[in-house]
Amino acid sequence: MSDQTEIATSRVAAYKLIGIQLAITIVIALLLYALFDDVPAYSALLGGLACVLPNAFFVRYALRGSGQQSPLTVVRWFYVGEAVKLIMTCLIFAACFALVKPLHVISLFVTYLVMMMINLAGLVLIANNHG
Repeated sequence: MSDQTEIATSRVAAYKLIGIQLAITIVIALLLYALFDDVPAYSALLGGLACVLPNAFFVRYALRGSGQQSPLTVVRWFYVGEAVKLIMTCLIFAACFALVKPLHVISLFVTYLVMMMINLAGLVLIANNHG
């Protein structure tokens, strides 16, 4: 498999994973809305988006290249993408705590953690399929 094909395949798999995370975030928010109230629901939505949006940026940034890029350039894109992803995550959480009142902190963090677990499980599945 060529490097270009491998990057394209990885990009498609990563975007599918992000789509799954987004769909599950919405389902969690809707369930919380139906079972409890709007505060846990939008808090869960924000928690999921705090994971999904930075991941989407990372995929777009880190997997943008072609197979003709030097390995050093590809690694640099991954490091910069990961750093920006972490900063985005921190900014989203800071904005939630500063701007969203009332906020159900448990829903926010539990949904974020669920999205992180889905991300890790998805990465393991992708690695096993490519390995």
